Amino acid sequence: GAFSPSALPARITASQLGIRRRTPFILQSSTLSREADVTAINNADDDGDNSSSPDNGDDDAVNVVLVTGFESFNRQLYEEAGRLLPPECKINLKVFADSDIQSNKESFSTAVQNADLFIGSLIFDYDDVVAVSSLLDNVIGPRLLFECATELMSYNRVGSFTMESSDDGDNAGPSGPPPAVKAILSKFSSGKEEDKINGYLKLLKFGPDLLKFIPGEKASDLRTWLEAYRYWNQGGRNNVKAMLQLVTQRWLLEHQREGGDEGQRAVAALESLTLPELEVTPDVGLLHPLLVGEGDGAMKFAANPKSYMEWRLSPACSELAKQQKFPLAPNDAPRIAVLLYRKHVITNQRYIQDLIRYFEAEGLIPIPVFINGVEAHTIVRDWLTSHHEIASVARGTIQRDSTYKPKEATSVDAIVSTIGFPLVGGPAGSME
Repeated sequence: GAFSPSALPARITASQLGIRRRTPFILQSSTLSREADVTAINNADDDGDNSSSPDNGDDDAVNVVLVTGFESFNRQLYEEAGRLLPPECKINLKVFADSDIQSNKESFSTAVQNADLFIGSLIFDYDDVVAVSSLLDNVIGPRLLFECATELMSYNRVGSFTMESSDDGDNAGPSGPPPAVKAILSKFSSGKEEDKINGYLKLLKFGPDLLKFIPGEKASDLRTWLEAYRYWNQGGRNNVKAMLQLVTQRWLLEHQREGGDEGQRAVAALESLTLPELEVTPDVGLLHPLLVGEGDGAMKFAANPKSYMEWRLSPACSELAKQQKFPLAPNDAPRIAVLLYRKHVITNQRYIQDLIRYFEAEGLIPIPVFINGVEAHTIVRDWLTSHHEIASVARGTIQRDSTYKPKEATSVDAIVSTIGFPLVGGPAGSME
């Protein structure tokens, strides 16, 4: 069932969660990410004006529409990113949550119809997909769609790169990248159909750099799309600012209207701009309020569940908890894997720390794993096991998947998923 962090009682007991030692179960929330910060939603402009740019209405500015699913809480962050762009990159940025597609139809439709650039992420609801699809042909410039329903992904377009289907008779299908680029893409996946998106996420680390060595306009345009996606995927205000600068700068250089000396100066100013360095957070990792750096107190992340549990059960963790009067569950307490949305970690959503504290205080050891979202099934499959599974493997009654990582995995008694992505089916099944 779905639950909201605001609905959490002051105390959560194992019996309330239905936990029996050695009996794994899964609790999945489809709405927690939407409700993680109701305050941010309530503080949205009452007049329905989603513009974040002081240059709103400037004919020379680039009209950009940004639609974010599962991220109403980040509206203010994205608006701030738009305001931080250098003056050479003038934009009228309108930020919408996926809920605005239906509840604020007129404003949303008008914004997309007048957009030079469109950026969308995590748009899956059927009615939202239909509404957005009917409007995207109005966007004259790049259309960047990240981790959306496959029907929307086909609208991706940057220059000559597109994900639209070709109409070559028997060879009809997504035009996608050129053969050399497809060969690179194939190196970043396990080969399993359900892991394709996870392979794309790995590609983000290296793809843009590899594409430098592949000639041709299409490879260059794909590199722009991947670079934009890489900034977006890493998240945070500065990375979003860099993504907006990247696509806006390119658009302005391609459509510089002024001629003569003034036009040359404008082009020179745009070409002199450098993109900010990518600020990197691991794609997956584990966190805990006590897991911080010595001296600076900055949040640290464990690389896998096994190393996390080694730290969590260590005398050093117990001593730190005593010093900070932080309640820890006993080392033999039930272990609960908690799947968290990575962008909530990056933006320091308070409920994550609270949720971990609640579990510890009630005698449950949380194993909080943050992920991008769509690859949740790979975490459960490759990093988590149970006493039942271990015993069954020993008896030979079941066989683990070849992707299982015994040197990184740990045993759990239950799984709580705070994200809306399925562990079976959808992006955890086929991405065709």
